[in-house]
Parts: sequence; C-alpha cells; structure tokens
Amino acid sequence: MKKQIQPASLPLPILILASLIFLPPALAGQPGTNARLDQLGLEDLNEITIVTAAKREQCISQVAAAASVITHEQIRRYGYRTLGEALSRVSGMTGSSDRNYSYLGVRGFSLPGDYNTRILLLVDGHRANCAMYDQASMDEGFPVDIESIERIEIVKGPGSALWGSNALFAVVNIITRQGSDMNGWRLLTELGSNRQRKGHLEYGRLFGNGLMLAGAVSGLDTDGERGVYFQEIDQPAFHNGLAQDVDGETAYKGYLNLSFKELQLHFAQSTRDKTVPSAAWDTAFNDPAAYTRDQYTMLDASIEHDIDPARNGRIFARLSHDAYEYRGDYPYHENGGWDGVRILNKDSGTDKQWGGEIRYTFTPLTGLTLITGFEYTDVYELRQHNYDAAPNYALHLDTGDADNDYNTRSVYLQGEYPLTASLRLLGGLRTDHYSTFGEQTSPRAALLYSPSLATTLKLLYGEAFRAPNDYERNYDDGIVMISNTGLKPETIKTWEVVCEQNLGRRLKLTTSLFRFELENLIGQENIGGNLQYRNNNGTIRSDGFELHLEASHDNGLTAYASLACTETKNLATDTALDNSAALQAAAGISLPLWEKRFYLSPEFLYLSHRTSSATGKRLAASTLCNLSLTSGTFLADIDLSLNIYNLFDTHILQSGGGEHYHYDPATDEDLYFDIPQPGRTIRAQFAYHF
Repeated sequence: MKKQIQPASLPLPILILASLIFLPPALAGQPGTNARLDQLGLEDLNEITIVTAAKREQCISQVAAAASVITHEQIRRYGYRTLGEALSRVSGMTGSSDRNYSYLGVRGFSLPGDYNTRILLLVDGHRANCAMYDQASMDEGFPVDIESIERIEIVKGPGSALWGSNALFAVVNIITRQGSDMNGWRLLTELGSNRQRKGHLEYGRLFGNGLMLAGAVSGLDTDGERGVYFQEIDQPAFHNGLAQDVDGETAYKGYLNLSFKELQLHFAQSTRDKTVPSAAWDTAFNDPAAYTRDQYTMLDASIEHDIDPARNGRIFARLSHDAYEYRGDYPYHENGGWDGVRILNKDSGTDKQWGGEIRYTFTPLTGLTLITGFEYTDVYELRQHNYDAAPNYALHLDTGDADNDYNTRSVYLQGEYPLTASLRLLGGLRTDHYSTFGEQTSPRAALLYSPSLATTLKLLYGEAFRAPNDYERNYDDGIVMISNTGLKPETIKTWEVVCEQNLGRRLKLTTSLFRFELENLIGQENIGGNLQYRNNNGTIRSDGFELHLEASHDNGLTAYASLACTETKNLATDTALDNSAALQAAAGISLPLWEKRFYLSPEFLYLSHRTSSATGKRLAASTLCNLSLTSGTFLADIDLSLNIYNLFDTHILQSGGGEHYHYDPATDEDLYFDIPQPGRTIRAQFAYHF
C-alpha cells in the first residue's frame, strides 16, 4: 500500500499565480512571426472567434457567456491525455475517475456515476451525447483522439436556448483538425508506465482546387496499474481489498473530415474496452472477466450558403446519423465467495438515431442580428438487454420489442441588438417537443457592456433542461433496478455576472459571480430493496465565484491560474451537496528553454475536502502536480515530449457512486467504497512530420 502523503494547501498555486502577475517585463523577447493561436498577444486573443455560444462565429470578448478556449498547443505543452484532463484547467471544472469512466464536475456539482449527462458535448457542432444514457465521454471512449483536436471551446452556464437537452452546466465543443492545420503526414508513437503503448497516424492537406482533407487513426493499449487498493473492503473475502492486474484498457479511433467549398463531411468512430478493478454492482472482486466496451459512430454532412447578401442572410443545413453500443460483462459468485457457483451476467445497450437541422442567420434591421432554426431527431432503435450466460442462462431484461423509440422537434430564435455603441442586448428562446413527455421551453437573456476595449461586463440569465433518458426510464431487470416511465425533465435557472478585464498587454482576468437553482434532480433511490430513478422534489442551489487569469509573453512563455469558490446545498435539507468541493484551483506555466527549443510546463490542480457520496466520509483535500517537457524548435520535423503525471505520487481518493459496493455476508451489510486515483505515471512521445 502507498503511504498517504499529506496534501498541500493553496500556497503553492497562489505563489505561481503571484509570479505570473509580477513577472518582470524584461523576460519578454521580440515578437515572433508565427501566428499560431498560442503565440498571439492578449489583444489578439480577445479577437479569437468561437462558434459554440451563438452557432455562428463571434469574437470571444463579445460572447454572451463565460467562455474559454483550450488550444492544440496547450494540449501538447501540458501533455493532456484525455478530454477530461484538459477541461480540469478551466475554473470551476474538476475531473475524476471511477476506474471505468471519467467524470467532470462543474461549479460545485459532481454526481458520481451520472455519465456527465448534464454537460452537452459536441464534435464540430455535432451532438456527441449518446441517446441511450446521455453519456458525454471524457476519457479514451471519446470518439476523437486528443491528438486530433485543434481546439476546445467551453461555454459555461445553461445552453438549452440554442442546443436543447443536457446543456445545464456547460456546452463543450471539440473542433477537430482540418487539412490546413496539418499540411502533410504525421506519425506519433508513445510509450508509458504500465506497459502503455500508443500509435497515431494522421494526414491533412488543403489542395489547390479548394478540397480540404483531414483524417487520423490511432490505437492505445495499456495494462493499467498492477495493483489498486480499496481500503473499505480490506478483508480476505475481497482479496484484502487489492485488485491485481485488472485495470487494462484498449482504444481504437479514427476520424475523417472532407470539405469542398460550402460542403462538409465529418465521420468519427471509436471502440474502447476497459477492465473494471472496482468490481461495481457487487460483482466478483479481482476477477479479470469484468469489463465494459463502448463504441461510437458519428456521421454528418452539412452545407452553408449565402442567400441574401443585402441582409447578410446565410443558411445552414445538416443531416446526421449516430450509433452507440455498450457491452458489459459482470461476473458473480452465487454464494459471495470464490467457492460459489460462477455466474457471468451480460449487460448491453444499443441506440441508433438520425436527425437534421436547418438554420438561417440574417440582419433584418441595421445592427439587429437574428438566428432561427429547426431541428428534428428520430431515435429509431433503443434496446437494453441483460441476461446470465450459459450454463446458468436466465433472461432479466430485453426491451427490443418494447416501443421505446422516440423523436424530438425543436425550434429556436435568438437575436442581438446594440442599444448604444457600448451596450448590447441579447435574447433567445427555444422549444423542444419530445414524443415521450411533451414540451420544454428554454429562454435566455444577456446584457453586455463594454466601456472600453479592455473591459467587458456581462449580465446573464438562462434556463436549461435535461430530458430523462431511456436508461433512467426503462431499465428494469427485476434484480437491482426498476423502471420509472413517469420521470420529468430536470430544469435549471442560472444568474451570472461576468467581468473580462485586460491588465495591460500581458494579462487577461476573467471573473464570474453566479447562482444556479436545479429542480427535479434525477437520482437513484432505494425502493423496497431495488434502485429506481426518481425526481428529487427539492432544490439544489449553488452560489459561487470564479477567477481565471491568462498570461502570454512575446518570448513564448504562457501561463494560467484559475480559482473557484462554491457553496452548493440541498435547500430542502439545508445540507451541503455530497462530493461538492468548496474550493478548486489550478495553475500552470509553460517556460521556454534554450531559445524556445524546449518548453517546461508544470501544472498544479487543487481540490478542497468534500463528503463522499458513497461512504459518507470526509475526503481529504488534495494537490496534484504534473510536469511536461516538450520540444519546440529543437528539430524541424520531429516533436518530442516527456510527461510525468502525479509527480509526487500523491494518494488521492474520489467519491464512489451508488454502484460501488460489495455485500459482506459476515455483517449482512453492503460495504460502500471510494475510488483511489492513479499514482505516478510517465509517458514519452515521438512524432515525425513528413
């Protein structure tokens, strides 16, 4: 077992933050000529355009939300391996893992085992939450490899007024690399701790006739940690709490982007297999047969065309098809011990859907910009299946013949109008009609005040919802869970004040004050010995403050620091919400070495104490340190990187979910447990451009 290291408190990240603010100007060199996103000055960073906030290009300084961007170069310099790791740098966002899936908490709300259903995940504007579980994958199950991401656009706050369901806390849009970003071939190989091996091959080019092509394939395989120790089940019946050689993972992915003039085609597919050392759902502990498989397939074609130049009219149309498949093997021993009869339970879920969107953007009056659209989605196949394999065959669930298919029809309208030269008004409304439960309306409003080029003040209000998914409504195996087709949508109201301020040429500060109130929270309750998803009649309220500081120097040095303070509670019981940290901080600095030939990038992630949802215990505060060394201009066509994660091998526990338990015959009770996070690991990459 690892010796628990007492976690550091805030002083180290605060010292880094102070060093960024007071860094001597003498460190800055002469401006370079390369205009890559990571090397632009802060004045230029204010003019970066994103599309997520309004479904059209906008300067980030004019977005009616708390928005941020993570660039391809930032992903590379800090060595982020997954989407969840990258998003943990954003103020108010925290990542965790239950050793099967990764989760992202936002603004004091982090419900273990919720599959990130309250975050809307997009790939080039295409919805990536699956229909069966609403899962937004933050790990290697995400259908696009981290190496293929050009940038990540994050818009915090409710987004249902434009995007519909799931956009309660944030909309995260992954912009994939295009042919113009690559300009040729790139081959990457990777080796790391726990026998991790990865290969990645990509090609992209912009041809003279306007055709642009980009694509990549990648594969990853790792044995995982050799031993994962669970303290709460440290007894002989559970291998003394030590899961050995059952943490492996494999993932294969590919994507293709084609564009010609106004036409675009996007395709992505991934398959991920993961063994489950936590042995969730009271399965046999330390059994290598416990594993899950997730497979995504995404395809869409779109066209965008100017049709009324006098009114800046522009029409966009998209057709898409998505498929998701989940498989899980769960071994059981009938009598609870290794001498019992072995039963292999097989669980699966499949969904298929197609949909379309058409929208029109125009300026009917001087200064007034309107965007209106219609969406349709037909989920034409939904099947959940659960059975015990032979020789002990028993069927527990099969919804293949049930009429669970559904469709949605949505219309939306959003407008922006300048009241004065420095004051803009924005309003929007969307109505979604679900064939399962009816209509849901989502409004938003914003007032943006810019007294100078260096200052923007944003007053924001919005409402959003999350529709109950098929898993929550219809899973009924007669053993553990029972269905509830009467579930209502979750709804949220958010009030927010955002201030963006340039502090001279080198620093940009973004601060935010917010309150959200979440109603009809969907969660599991124990009903007569079975679990059932039900609406919580209470209100979840969160009040918080966020700060994000970004620094950029002409000599290539970049840095960031973020801080989030939240108080999240259930108003009905007047108690703090489980697994809600009151304080979260992150800081990183990327230092150019040897005239930009290399970059050294340490990063610190801090999380204050919180109460475990599984055990009710107080989880200790923690500070995680990662360190990356990446090549810059050292070799023209070769990229090198060396990354150390959890540098000090800190023992960190994250809250388990309701599924993380084991029945103890000796006490006739269920033993719930929390999840140890990975220890120190090392990764080395070599990439060649040709």
